[in-house]
Amino acid sequence: MASWLTHLRIAERIKQKVSDIDFPYFIIGSIAPGSDVPYERKMCHLSEEIIHCRCQDSNAAAYTNEFVFYDSYLMPEKILTRSDSTRSFLWGYYFHLIADRLWQEEYISPFRTLYENEFNNPNKDFSDLIKEEIFSLDFEYLKEKGPELIEQIRSFDGSINLFYEFDSEYIYEYKNQIADFYSGEPLNLDREYKYLSPQIIEEFIAKASEKCIKKLVI
Repeated sequence: MASWLTHLRIAERIKQKVSDIDFPYFIIGSIAPGSDVPYERKMCHLSEEIIHCRCQDSNAAAYTNEFVFYDSYLMPEKILTRSDSTRSFLWGYYFHLIADRLWQEEYISPFRTLYENEFNNPNKDFSDLIKEEIFSLDFEYLKEKGPELIEQIRSFDGSINLFYEFDSEYIYEYKNQIADFYSGEPLNLDREYKYLSPQIIEEFIAKASEKCIKKLVI
């Protein structure tokens, strides 16, 4: 999955282009599907099949199937009867799934293939390497732009009992853990990046936000 800050930045980009969004609920929805908290803690004990709508293809490879979530919550006859805050939360959740699939298919899979071809016996797990790079880039971004997005999720105190897939208390806990993580000691600034760069993250955010906006029904 893309980093938490990346999902928040995608939500912010969408809000800049689509005014009719309840942004506090939208950004909480945009981080709600996450399942890991900095590196070791888990948000809850629910499976990826539930929180990230994971399915398996014919080769038993797992992938995010955002259409499962759309069919459950966002069909026009369902979403148009919901409140603005509920719709904003659900769209944020759905867009997280879209962004994760795009990130996996167009960025992570090619990088992984390159990594495996370069190193016959890599001394570091590829997923760990990518996490280190993207989190370091997150802290570089926050150092330059400031913590406004992080403070917005920390200060959110709205009701999200509208969501029934798992206990909403997990989401409140999760958003606070994310805020604490990004408010903590920066990770490896001024490091060398092998695969990611600010330009790659910006390109992904632009591509993901445009893809999401095309699907939006307010």
